[in-house]
Amino acid sequence: MTQAEPRLARVAAAIADPTRARVLARLLDGRLHTAGELAAHAGVGAATMSAHLKLLVDEGLARVRPQGRHRYFGLADGDVAHALEALLRLADSRDAAEPAADLRRWRQPAMQGLRHARSCYGHLAGELGVRWRETLLARGWVVASPEGRYALGDAGREALADLLPAAFAAGSAGGARLLYDCVDWSERRDHFAGPLAVAWLEAMVDKGWLRRVEASRELQLTPPGRLALVSRGLC
Repeated sequence: MTQAEPRLARVAAAIADPTRARVLARLLDGRLHTAGELAAHAGVGAATMSAHLKLLVDEGLARVRPQGRHRYFGLADGDVAHALEALLRLADSRDAAEPAADLRRWRQPAMQGLRHARSCYGHLAGELGVRWRETLLARGWVVASPEGRYALGDAGREALADLLPAAFAAGSAGGARLLYDCVDWSERRDHFAGPLAVAWLEAMVDKGWLRRVEASRELQLTPPGRLALVSRGLC
């Protein structure tokens, strides 16, 4: 009797194709993109990209959101994003014969901006993301429970009020999975992920503290952003 192909093998095959890997890496910025934008990014034609996107959606790696005449694509969920980040870390460790070689890769000029600050499925990652997490914990603005969950304390709600949507500012952010750890691809330390972390990044971009780099996950810290973070001891 012929056994069905393992689900893991199908998902791995979907990720392994170079074009689909480029698409998934692009979607790690947490934003929605049209098929045309993804085709231009991957350097393939519209029909080819359409076939790739259909497979990614069918395998549960991507989602599609129709809006008017357009269809927008993003990663299926945070679990897919975290799996992809883990694969990126694994690929880096295999590419480098030793940890020092991996570090040299991230010190290359072309990688410096991406290492300093980038989006990871909608939340802040890189050196700035790691420092953001460590400072919030050190100041007691975010507190950890014995179960490993995080909550935004009263002092944090006050200090970060201008970065919080009304739903977070009015209530407690101590619910399950509103804020949790995500191992950083370049830093090998944790940054914050979850809906609250996504809200923080969106607010920083809206305020002009961080600027997105076209066709990249890189984020640039602007002079007003640096001033705002320094004034709070966050940079």
